[in-house]
Amino acid sequence: MQGLAIFIHAVRMVIGNFGQTLRIGGVALAVMVALTLSQEVGSRADGTLSAAAFLLSLALMIVGLWVAVAWHRFILIEETPGTMLPAWNGAAIWAYFRASFKLGLVLALLIIPLMLIVALAIFPMMGARADAASPGLAVGMLAFVVTLLPAAYVFYRLSPVLPGAATDRPMTLREAWYQTATGGWTFVTLALTTLVAGWALDAPVLALAQISLPLALIWSAVAQWLAFLVGASILTTLYGHYIEKRELNA
Repeated sequence: MQGLAIFIHAVRMVIGNFGQTLRIGGVALAVMVALTLSQEVGSRADGTLSAAAFLLSLALMIVGLWVAVAWHRFILIEETPGTMLPAWNGAAIWAYFRASFKLGLVLALLIIPLMLIVALAIFPMMGARADAASPGLAVGMLAFVVTLLPAAYVFYRLSPVLPGAATDRPMTLREAWYQTATGGWTFVTLALTTLVAGWALDAPVLALAQISLPLALIWSAVAQWLAFLVGASILTTLYGHYIEKRELNA
């Protein structure tokens, strides 16, 4: 169960370095909370707030790249964050963006044909059953198996290009694929583990919404923040284990 060990190791890095986690990701958390609340307000108001939400979304993307790069550099090359903010490294952030864009293109080229396969498969399924619940469950399972698992597997196989770009040690997608060849089912179990953990983290939202909508929105933002940092930590762990040959401590 090395996939589970990788996930646990990544979570421990976030919790065990929580002071640095806040220094690196505190701004991202503030932007996420502001964006979440502004979207709720904007849904009740006019286009001005919608424009503000768009600008916050753009800011969140930039801050997300900043935080991801800073986290990779903190763990892999021990670059200490500043007192309140992580160091801004424009060259590394740009390299990270370019590597993310290339990786995203590869995933899109994989996912689009798989989605077409799912679409072709569900037409007979939907026509054969009048009951919407059973086909809905079957479609969801089919989509997960045919699209999400392969996409997650390929993403994790190629993901070392991201920490590599962040730490000024660029590598090609081909090199990343070769270096992670021994992973096998590790990446599948890792994908399943992160899916279950994400579901558990989001589960309180509906219950909190019955008490207070703003509280539910804040919890949702915090959950997304934690998921983002653990996700960045997973990529860091994969790079450290498969590229630098570090041992797992979980």
